[in-house]
Amino acid sequence: MRILELDAGNSRLKWRVSDTDGIVSHGYLANSDDWHQELPLLMGQIGQIDCARASIVSGNERFELLNAEIDRHFNIPLLQAEVKSEWRGVRVAYPGLGVDRWLAMLAANHQDQRADKLVVSCGTAITLDVLSNDGEHSGGYIVPGVGLMKRMLHANTAQLPMVETAASDVMPGKNSIDCINNGILAMVAAMVNTQQAIHKTSHKASYKDRVVYLTGGDGALLKPYIHGECFYYPELVMNGLALAFEDA
Repeated sequence: MRILELDAGNSRLKWRVSDTDGIVSHGYLANSDDWHQELPLLMGQIGQIDCARASIVSGNERFELLNAEIDRHFNIPLLQAEVKSEWRGVRVAYPGLGVDRWLAMLAANHQDQRADKLVVSCGTAITLDVLSNDGEHSGGYIVPGVGLMKRMLHANTAQLPMVETAASDVMPGKNSIDCINNGILAMVAAMVNTQQAIHKTSHKASYKDRVVYLTGGDGALLKPYIHGECFYYPELVMNGLALAFEDA
């Protein structure tokens, strides 16, 4: 069976096709692209599929467009993942949780059920979810992403430049660009490492006892500055899609 998996986020649509042998192809479309033009081209390139499923956080209009295009090309419906309060061992802390966060937690919990976890997505927004080794979700955080913080600084100050380059350090900068770049990266790393420190203090545990699972476009940038055991899975949300549609 060939399966098309879609992760429709706030900035881009990530896609991949898999079969019994694994991932066959993958890529992405930017949300700023003309989907009416690009989607038919994409569907024509990926070949026949038997099942399509998606995580959608970019709005119902995006879902309707994707569903219509998949139906037209393959004559199958697009299955949309929906958050369940308890599924595959994960129990969410509150209703209204974003489906992408839920899927990432499903994937992280499936990966390792021995350790407490911090599941961190570094995209347009940065989300952090705290997940115990028995699947209990303790809640989390939502803050602006790295790129969004840069744009906010530029838009709301008179003299600070728009920084396009990626940060490469968390040390104090010696020019405006490095001050912005390094400062934002240091803030994000501090948020994650603070949760490690809280865990260490309250449970008399080591940093290794709470494993960090990173995903999202800036996850690889953040990884070197995280304390303790840390893994980067760029497709963690899509890894959770199969779990969302499998029987518990």
